[in-house]
Amino acid sequence: MKKLIVLFLSLSVIFIFSGCTDNSALKNIQETQQEILKSQKDILAKVDAIDKKVQNIKAPAKRPQIDYNKVHNLPVGQSVIKGEASAPVTVVEFSDFQCPYCSKLQPTLREVLKAYPEGVKLVYKHFPLSFHKQAKNASKASEAAREQGKFWEMHDMIYVNFNKLTDKSFDEFATKLGLDMAKFKADYASNKYDKLIQDDIVLARKVGVTGTPSLFMNGKRMQRRSLDDFKAGIDKLLKK
Repeated sequence: MKKLIVLFLSLSVIFIFSGCTDNSALKNIQETQQEILKSQKDILAKVDAIDKKVQNIKAPAKRPQIDYNKVHNLPVGQSVIKGEASAPVTVVEFSDFQCPYCSKLQPTLREVLKAYPEGVKLVYKHFPLSFHKQAKNASKASEAAREQGKFWEMHDMIYVNFNKLTDKSFDEFATKLGLDMAKFKADYASNKYDKLIQDDIVLARKVGVTGTPSLFMNGKRMQRRSLDDFKAGIDKLLKK
């Protein structure tokens, strides 16, 4: 646009100071000026249209701030529990079987339960993420194994192999665990666990969970999840 303005001014100067009396030359200059003015108007119109589009674009919604002091109601429901059912401290884990961070967290959770055998129980909630192809299948496989008393064994085997799960993986794991394969395959192929998994997802969204792993200790969202962080929180609750 600046170049067009400079050209317009230059032509105007030439016309004023040249003393040109040639009508054809004058006509050419005037026509050129009109073309420049028209181009400027077209450009300005396009710029205005772009500005309007930009103004109409909504800024991405900001993630809501997490209140780590809020106590959420997290019923155990049909979820599996590890540890003493009567333990005073309850850790609820919303997890995805294909999430690398969830897999990395598992040794820490085992250490926590080992350190507080009577003080802590772990409640596992399914939160399979849509972009993990095998996450929901893994949840179903864990529940099918649970039917035969092997939820945590299947759980551990899946997390060890979280990054190489295939459609055949769960049959292989079930075979290694010595499960009744006919029952396992029938349970896995059914839709009997869909409601349980969906209930966990609905609960997760209700309390603001958007990713995995998300952890709650006696209803409060955990901000950090190292072994020391767990111990500090648990010790504080046990003193109460």
